Amino acid sequence: MTSELNSVERVRRAIAGETPDRVPVIPLVIHLTMKLAGVRYDHYAQDPKLLMETQVRAWQTFGYDGFHITSDNWILPSALGCPIQFFPDQPPVSVNPVLANSKELSLLNRPQSGTEGRMAFKVEATRLTAEAVGDRCYLKTCFDQGPFSLATAVRGIEQLMLDCYDDPQFVFDLLEICTDAVIKFARACGQAGCHVLTFGDSTAGLLSPDLFKRFALPFEKQVIEALADLDMPVFLHICGDTSHIIDSMVASGAPALEIDFQNDIAYYKEKTRGQVCLQGNIEPSGILLQGTTEEVREACRQAIEQGKPGSRYILSSGCEVPRDTPHENLRAMIEAAKEFGSYN
Repeated sequence: MTSELNSVERVRRAIAGETPDRVPVIPLVIHLTMKLAGVRYDHYAQDPKLLMETQVRAWQTFGYDGFHITSDNWILPSALGCPIQFFPDQPPVSVNPVLANSKELSLLNRPQSGTEGRMAFKVEATRLTAEAVGDRCYLKTCFDQGPFSLATAVRGIEQLMLDCYDDPQFVFDLLEICTDAVIKFARACGQAGCHVLTFGDSTAGLLSPDLFKRFALPFEKQVIEALADLDMPVFLHICGDTSHIIDSMVASGAPALEIDFQNDIAYYKEKTRGQVCLQGNIEPSGILLQGTTEEVREACRQAIEQGKPGSRYILSSGCEVPRDTPHENLRAMIEAAKEFGSYN
């Protein structure tokens, strides 16, 4: 019988394929934390101390095993030169991709330290949170996005997709610049005290399997390999249905994959054959936001039943928990991990 573990050891064992006391639970909670604390989004996304305090307050309120030190997906694009607009009640957005009308790569800023511009905000938020929480909670710092998603942010999604066919060498050149920026930022975050790094490459999920292997996978692998000396896991998140690229996601070298709600955990457990840890994948809107506590409990029970065998499973939301999710539903998710997730 496994004795009760603290959250950090519980998650570490799940990632490594060792047997924890129970399934860990780490929902992706961002905007809900701000509503709980009465904090504006534009303040949260620019003040590292406020981000720390907001996330720590929510963790203390709900008691999940870990949380994400994250704010939005525009830190790296802004560092490369995309102008960003902030709002009081929603995430910031890019005003205009810096390469929207040009292929001139000299227009891009090229970060050298990984702490230029808003990158310093995330690094400092990580340091402050690690200092405040220590090993009482599993801290996941998001270093924004993978190289392909960053390339779409500075070029525009539609235009970059066309470039993949019309001018693949330009895409490769842009991806090299993006990969270098991603690695520098990720390294600075990883050295700031978190337990794990995570990144999203969601627009890469729009690619066909062949295009993914050509334009996304090699650069994701390069990022993960470059961070190996930090001796911490790197999670990969790709939104939506990723069943067509799951083999490539495993081949990226990421020891853990964050799975969106459109996917079947049982299918992914079968496809990945215990090679990686899976995190997911309760439907954020239809279940967590709109469902009853009993519906949340049942959805979590089914996910745990599918993901639990052989360890390497973390219960989570498929993507971000909506801002107006009833608190009792989030608590039902956490309690479900305790009720159904025991390995004893």
